[in-house]
Amino acid sequence: MRSSQRNDFVLTDYARTLIRFKARQLCRLHGFSRSDEEELQQDLWVAVVKQAGNFDPQRSSLDTFIDRVVNTQVAMILRERRRKKRAEGFQASSLDESKPGADCSEPQSAKLTDEDLARRLGIVRVGATERRETAEAVEAALNELPEDLRDVCRRVMEGSILSAARDGQTSRRQVRNALAQARPFFERAGLGVE
Repeated sequence: MRSSQRNDFVLTDYARTLIRFKARQLCRLHGFSRSDEEELQQDLWVAVVKQAGNFDPQRSSLDTFIDRVVNTQVAMILRERRRKKRAEGFQASSLDESKPGADCSEPQSAKLTDEDLARRLGIVRVGATERRETAEAVEAALNELPEDLRDVCRRVMEGSILSAARDGQTSRRQVRNALAQARPFFERAGLGVE
């Protein structure tokens, strides 16, 4: 119990933000999916807490220490994934070939469905009802926004931060600041803004 009390000083806002960001970043890589995000965050937290006893304020700031520990753990996760791909017993097979011992000469790719592709790519399929509910929540949040923030949000929705800045004759930093001010409105509308 005492060691966890000693190591909880690393549970900072910076650590939370960095770990969430790194887990999302990993989920975008080949071999990972969005469903791995929570597990990756947990692995990164475990590494930070385990290494907390090695923190020396004379050598670096706490944020720098956390950054190094998280980046090292990310490298270890990637190394482990590559090792598993090369591991003995792993046999890749072409989808253009028929399965050995199968009665038909049909390639394996013919048996794949759209759901298989979506699962492989980590794409979450959204139904019409959920799309409609999300659109209603976005519209409700936009209606609560002050007019200047609403204008910026609509520009970003129709293009990008860069195009919104150009169209509004402002800087990208000001667009990002406006989006940060609008975030609580979307969160109150039930949208998990990331």
